[in-house]
Amino acid sequence: MAESRMIEVVSELLRLSKANKLAWEKSIRENEYRVVFPDVVFSVSKDVGRGNCQLNLIDDSGQVIDSLQIELPSVLDRLKGEPADPRNDVETIFDLAESYVKDAGINKALQYLKQA
Repeated sequence: MAESRMIEVVSELLRLSKANKLAWEKSIRENEYRVVFPDVVFSVSKDVGRGNCQLNLIDDSGQVIDSLQIELPSVLDRLKGEPADPRNDVETIFDLAESYVKDAGINKALQYLKQA
């Protein structure tokens, strides 16, 4: 898939994640989250050591159909207020997925505690 199509995917994932309409879950890999649809899976991962984030589109057999990898903006770039690159939304999607999973875990724990 051309990068422009993956950027379109990023835009839609970001929109739906912000609206809390995607059920993100922790992947078996460290620092990776995924959302499952009937025929495809999206996974988003962050590797701070390497300074990148990656979004993968995976088919129902587990094969990566396409991916988009971005370099994380440096602290200096963020402070400079460089123009927003839509590819950087991959990091925002990662952060939203991480937050969704943490919130779901906390909500479950609170529910258990309140029922005790």
